Amino acid sequence: MKITIGLPSRNRPAGLLSVLKCFDALATGLHEITYAVIVDDDDYVTLEQVAHWEKSGMLPQGVRLFCAPRVKTVNARFNEAIAACPADVYMQACDDAFPLAFKWDVLVAGLVQIPAYSWQECNDPTNATYLVISERWRAAVGRFYPEYFPFWFADTWIAEVYTLAFAKPVGVVNQLQMGGKRGQTQGMRELAFWFDFFAATRQERMAEAVAVARAHGFRLNPAQDRAEQLQAMEAGDTYQRSRVSVYEAAFKANLGEPSAVYKAAKFRAEVWMAEHEKVAA
Repeated sequence: MKITIGLPSRNRPAGLLSVLKCFDALATGLHEITYAVIVDDDDYVTLEQVAHWEKSGMLPQGVRLFCAPRVKTVNARFNEAIAACPADVYMQACDDAFPLAFKWDVLVAGLVQIPAYSWQECNDPTNATYLVISERWRAAVGRFYPEYFPFWFADTWIAEVYTLAFAKPVGVVNQLQMGGKRGQTQGMRELAFWFDFFAATRQERMAEAVAVARAHGFRLNPAQDRAEQLQAMEAGDTYQRSRVSVYEAAFKANLGEPSAVYKAAKFRAEVWMAEHEKVAA
């Protein structure tokens, strides 16, 4: 079986190599694993280290480097790397989180028929944060992650699509544990706006759920068939909006000047909102 792991990294070469070595050490070698490492072209420290590791034979087999300017959201670049490494199953990894599951590749292979699920993050064991999707799912929606968001939201997007498609929460597999010190969210700004945008884009998640359902052999009308789930999601929107100040204080939001990537993402989201408001009117 082919497994592709998308692994964005910036300015943490020691963590990147440690994560790659950990995945490799705990795998059996029975399956073809590709590590799609996503690096910015101005991250000279990481690029120099990767070149050294390649020359000295320190990298695990299957590492592919995707280096590009930092002009798109991380999720957009993640999707590009995933698309270039076709597989049966796709996973998300980070340069500060370590797999703790012996023979994890065999476990993942055994779950290949499940459309989507999550590794269990030890720091947040009930939340779906390190997602795995099948090629059938990726083909149905056209990519792994939504590309709109400059922080957060992407894993919740997939979890909502799963719930709308299958009328149950996406599973967290406790045999697949991920450990490490939890990092801070980088670049959080204007969280209330992004909660509003996430709620407004639920119509796209409903459409993706229809596509996922079709790919798995059944028809779905989310507005009729998932009314209870949609009501719960709308209640969740209200709850999250009430906690904006708490989150922004905890994650030290709105610091410094927004990056060019952030400005472009917000502009795209504002255009989306304006266009859909016109349609609704």
